[in-house]
Amino acid sequence: MNKEQRERYLRQDIHALRVRKFKWSEDELRGLLKTLGMGDSLTALDEMTLTELKLILMRVRITNKPDEYTYDKQGMYMHTLMKKAKWDEYQLRTFMITHYRKSHWNLLNTDERRAVIAMLQNYAKQAAKQALKQEINQESHRNDN
Repeated sequence: MNKEQRERYLRQDIHALRVRKFKWSEDELRGLLKTLGMGDSLTALDEMTLTELKLILMRVRITNKPDEYTYDKQGMYMHTLMKKAKWDEYQLRTFMITHYRKSHWNLLNTDERRAVIAMLQNYAKQAAKQALKQEINQESHRNDN
């Protein structure tokens, strides 16, 4: 198989991924190519770049499930604490990246997971105390009127 045939098969594979896996139009693929700095046409790309693009597209995992479904059992507990602490996914990921240089719960080791849970437990307690104070203030305000 010569270089042109390999490139042709790679372009076909990329288009197959575009249609079957991502359900993208050709314009959406062109937009991705531009974003990645690869131009706007697959035919202009060489074999190495096409192979790299195909590998990137194959590694992307499409799921319609929220992030909490990607957690293990301990991760589900952490997610519950995160919600009680009034944190969102962005804050959690920012914390993990800045402290552990890891972007997802599943990448943390046992000690790091324990530390994240302990930290979120403290924030959840603080959030509960703050909610209780607000409730007491609102109740006393209603009684004054």
